[in-house]
Amino acid sequence: MTRIKLIATDVDGTFLNTQRQFNHTRFDQQLTRLAAANIHFVVASGNHLGHLEKVFAPSPRVQTFVAENGSLIVDHGQKLLETAIPATIVTQVVTTILADDTLRPPVLRLSGSHGTYMNRTDEPADTATQDYFFNNLVRVDDLTQVHDTIYKINGEWPNDSIQHVAKRLNARFPGQINAMASGFGSIDIVAAHMNKAIGLTELAKTWDIAPAEIAAFGDNDNDRDMLAHVGLGVAMQNGTASVKDVANLITPADNNHDGVLDVIDAILADEV
Repeated sequence: MTRIKLIATDVDGTFLNTQRQFNHTRFDQQLTRLAAANIHFVVASGNHLGHLEKVFAPSPRVQTFVAENGSLIVDHGQKLLETAIPATIVTQVVTTILADDTLRPPVLRLSGSHGTYMNRTDEPADTATQDYFFNNLVRVDDLTQVHDTIYKINGEWPNDSIQHVAKRLNARFPGQINAMASGFGSIDIVAAHMNKAIGLTELAKTWDIAPAEIAAFGDNDNDRDMLAHVGLGVAMQNGTASVKDVANLITPADNNHDGVLDVIDAILADEV
């Protein structure tokens, strides 16, 4: 196959195990080998940048992030690209969701350049999980009065309904947003036509890397476009059926057993 020049990975459910950990020693050794082979390593996630930087703090050589499902790209502290949801659309989507009892979630958030905003009265089902994912929370009285660059709208719905709700939202705002199930009872809403594949492609262009020269790992619906777009799309053994359907490869091991690291070793050995 075409030689891989860039490896991108999702984080939760993919690179991290269910205890939100990864094998630091093994990964650090791989980073050394990847650098020697001139292969870039990129984090591609729906999470906000501050959270990703915290997760990868034990591996400080990781400095390239496609955050917010492609809406924010940062390399070594330099912002390369940002794609905000137009303010008028943010207001329309938030107003529509909060006014419709069949759509309104227990928690709705706006992920912006200067913070993650949520209604003062909203209470997540799991406060500890919210504190883990959002270390920049700002509580406000009215989400429609937030003035910031908004990359993503995020909401919590029952896990068995998120795909249905995402389809409803996309049908309600055709050509205006892209709503995607991101796992753990969460839906991410970004600008129309934005996704991890778009963000990763724009980043790769700066390094003269073609999609065919990229390997990408993922486990959920917001990874689907990315896996379908690259030369080697790798779905996690524990991933959703929709992701596995577009993948070139499914990891022999799941995220609790170094599934990503095993395939990185295979890439370095030219075995895939």
